Amino acid sequence: MSGIELILSDRNGVYIPKYFVEQFADMWEVSYEDSQICALGPDVEDNEFYWDAWQTILDSAIYRDEEGKVWRLWQDGDLWAYCEELMTNEEYLDFFGEERIED
Repeated sequence: MSGIELILSDRNGVYIPKYFVEQFADMWEVSYEDSQICALGPDVEDNEFYWDAWQTILDSAIYRDEEGKVWRLWQDGDLWAYCEELMTNEEYLDFFGEERIED
């Protein structure tokens, strides 16, 4: 099992936050207020907090799988879910651009 999963392609552009909350927010631990702001989308004229809300979601969202493993979000164009515990050393290096520091 890979510790990295593609959630949304970068082809969704500025709508990634909107699509994420519409399709996945109920499975992730995210702020209700931030998810409501993102659900409005970037085209709403007075939605000035869209990108701030999205950054908060990226920084704090957590998904716990059936085995209790913690997954987090990462966006670099595409939106990814990752679980450090499940990542191989090669995946970690490719994903974060640095060697994993083992305890």
